[in-house]
Amino acid sequence: MRAKGRLQFLNRAGGNPHGSRTLGIALFCLMIPGAYMSLRLRSCAYLLGLLFLFSALALPARAQEADCFDLNAFTYTETMLDISPATANARATHWHPEGTMLFVTGRSSANVVGYAVEEPWTLTGATPITTLDLSTTVGTTDEGAHAHGLFLRPDGHKLWVFNRTELWAFTLDAPWDLSSARQTNYRNLADFVKRGHDIDFSSDGARLFIDDREAQAVYAVDLATPWDIATGTLSATLDISAEEQAVRGIEFMSDGTRMLLMDTDRAEVLKYQLSQPYDLTTASFVTAFDVSAQTTDPRGLSLSADGRSFFVTCRTQLRIFQYTTTTTCP
Repeated sequence: MRAKGRLQFLNRAGGNPHGSRTLGIALFCLMIPGAYMSLRLRSCAYLLGLLFLFSALALPARAQEADCFDLNAFTYTETMLDISPATANARATHWHPEGTMLFVTGRSSANVVGYAVEEPWTLTGATPITTLDLSTTVGTTDEGAHAHGLFLRPDGHKLWVFNRTELWAFTLDAPWDLSSARQTNYRNLADFVKRGHDIDFSSDGARLFIDDREAQAVYAVDLATPWDIATGTLSATLDISAEEQAVRGIEFMSDGTRMLLMDTDRAEVLKYQLSQPYDLTTASFVTAFDVSAQTTDPRGLSLSADGRSFFVTCRTQLRIFQYTTTTTCP
């Protein structure tokens, strides 16, 4: 199933909140005896008119709710983290769900580095405290042989690393401690992924997402067993060719209704709205946020749990930049 990144109508599977009411009015009208045809027509027209009026009044509120995450309200905080001592050719980043640790993938250094931060969701005073060496796992394959994408499960016991078409799963015996990681699973996705870069999961682990800059697409992979990549089946493909030039980063908000993509060539963050959580077939492109004033070579993207901050990785500068907003969704 391939869905265009365009505005979709309300969810076909019951997304119209007034559908059942319309049906009820229709049944009521049919119950009026035929001898009272004029009354039937007047009553039905009146009731349907009221229904559509209420629907029209409700649309602005729905639109306002859909746009509560305003990408263009973000600003650069003048805060950055120098990751050059521990990471070379940095790519994806991932945060502890409480914002107390930041994890960074190094492509050339073949590692994942975990940083402790002084204050949640800030880069100030970040210090590397744990490392996972990938040189004997990801670095030994033919497909890219470099780590790009990264994800850690919210309990800190599972970690996934992605190159361009392959995905490795690790179990962390001590949560969030990379030194306790051991490889426990592997999946080659080259049957549909051409040149991927980053990954993300739905909040329940039942769906995996992969960006692909060569195919100009985002893939959804349904997992029969949550968090188990061996049970995955491609379920949807979102065509982003109208917006994308070189996607290298994907991040969903925790409710699954907004998706951010990092476009390297555009040096912009692209925002998509999903009318149904984690359903790519309902995704539509909304806007883009320019990060070229800080970097023209972005390679990674992550988002805070409350949606008030996002973080962009720069490959050549070996920096991570922070952007914040004062607005947020309820």
